[in-house]
Amino acid sequence: MKYLPFEDFEIHTPLTSDEVFYRLCAAVDTKRKWWIFTNKPFWGEVDRRDFRIWRTTWWNRNFTPVVSGKIWSEGSGCCILVRMRMPWHSFLFYSLVLGWLLVIYFGGIVNLLIQKLLTGVWQIESPWLLLPGIGMFAFGYLISVGTFKRDVRYIRDYLLSLLQTGVGNIIYQDEFLGLTETQIIKAWFVITLFISLVWVLLDLVR
Repeated sequence: MKYLPFEDFEIHTPLTSDEVFYRLCAAVDTKRKWWIFTNKPFWGEVDRRDFRIWRTTWWNRNFTPVVSGKIWSEGSGCCILVRMRMPWHSFLFYSLVLGWLLVIYFGGIVNLLIQKLLTGVWQIESPWLLLPGIGMFAFGYLISVGTFKRDVRYIRDYLLSLLQTGVGNIIYQDEFLGLTETQIIKAWFVITLFISLVWVLLDLVR
């Protein structure tokens, strides 16, 4: 997905499942040492049929993707099903923060429109007052999802190199829980707009 912190794809490689297993073992520190004591790019767990890893970093792992995968034999090679997710606590926190910013932003717009309807005055004195809300949302989005997407690209490219294959052998999955990215974004905005409208209406009838 382009704009949300979810990534699902398949990598097809000519390597056998055993070769993939040994290569992953060589790249993953399963003892979880401090980053200064390891020369491996990942921490995690690796089995012959599945794995769960994340990048070895000295900074906080709040936005570093948790990578889980399954290894399936496929003819003379194999297929690796890869799933990347933002850590659940980070996803929950930033969903609430960004959602609240949108509620405030849409709530301010709806409240302004209602006031204009009630007064009959349609001149907007300070449209620039809406910009801080947009800026705060963009900043929060870039910090969370932007960092996640940057690491996704790094991990994907590393896996392609490790598995001796190219971008042409990746098949992306375009749905999450049966919904496309466009449907998820639309639903998020509709729910946010609805909450903003209800909030403003309740404030007006007090």
